Amino acid sequence: MGIGILILFSEVFTVINNLFNIQGDSRLGMGMFTIIVSHIAFSVPFVTLVVRARLQGMDQSFEEAAMDLGANEIVTFWRITLPMLLPGVLSGALMAFTLSLDDFVITFFTNGPGSTTLPIYVFGLLRRIITPEVNALSTIWIMVVFLAVGIMQYLQSREKAA
Repeated sequence: MGIGILILFSEVFTVINNLFNIQGDSRLGMGMFTIIVSHIAFSVPFVTLVVRARLQGMDQSFEEAAMDLGANEIVTFWRITLPMLLPGVLSGALMAFTLSLDDFVITFFTNGPGSTTLPIYVFGLLRRIITPEVNALSTIWIMVVFLAVGIMQYLQSREKAA
């Protein structure tokens, strides 16, 4: 997938640069934009799957009741549908975030000069030798992940109690 996205961006940027006769430093190339677009393209199916599962488990009688009581579609969405979908949206976001950090290959192939992300930086450190800096970074990262999982568990348990 990383090589496919690299080829796609390379061809698209070549066509755009030639079409508009862009020269020198103004030429389009790989960078943070390509990393973000490729990670979004990679993560969308996973988020869609989680949110869609939440949608199928939702009871639509709440929305119907809100509309019967005079709420329009926008108010019904913001006050009924979105709060019921929020656990699925948060789960999908957490999954996308985790997969994005884990997917070193896509980042490696779509980054450009000056667009160093955390996985690329750690990979550069690990190529030489494992230093205390890598160990400290790994410890901080594990703590951040545990904190995020704890917050998600708290929010889900609070929703079940309500």
